[in-house]
Amino acid sequence: MVKINLLPIRLELRKKALVEHIVLIGLCVVLTLIFEWFIQASIITQRESLIREVAATKVEIKKLTAEAGEIEKFKQQKQELEKKLDVIQDLNAKKTGPVEVLDELSTIIPDKAWLTSLSNIGDSMVLEGQAVDNTTIATFMKQLQASKHFDNVTLVLSQQEGGKQKFSITCKIKLSA
Repeated sequence: MVKINLLPIRLELRKKALVEHIVLIGLCVVLTLIFEWFIQASIITQRESLIREVAATKVEIKKLTAEAGEIEKFKQQKQELEKKLDVIQDLNAKKTGPVEVLDELSTIIPDKAWLTSLSNIGDSMVLEGQAVDNTTIATFMKQLQASKHFDNVTLVLSQQEGGKQKFSITCKIKLSA
């Protein structure tokens, strides 16, 4: 009978299997390291992308903050201009107002009456003058009350002085805006 020694083959098979296992483990380690490198590179790329995005956002915030400051400055300038326009309109009304009041007064006063004094404090006016008779004074007061520029017309004094009626009338001035 022939005897075959199979032991060295088994030993070689075991060595071959061990080598295959070591190669397989090494390959798994290498593949794991490559996979880990790809994941790390991806994370680094995402991190850098986020850093750039944060920097861009900060720049945009600075830009928008500057624009908001300019908008606030323009709002203040607008308010100042509106105040100036209001003052100009008020001055224009006050500029033409007294002229209109005096023009109205000159057309209202009757032929038989004349003014000797006119004083104005704020929106109050005191008219002093002389007339031929009380009827002329009454006509003058009615015309003052009917005027759009005068209000609260009151006779303060009416007395005869040397053949003429001396009078004093107070009233409020209404200036149109």
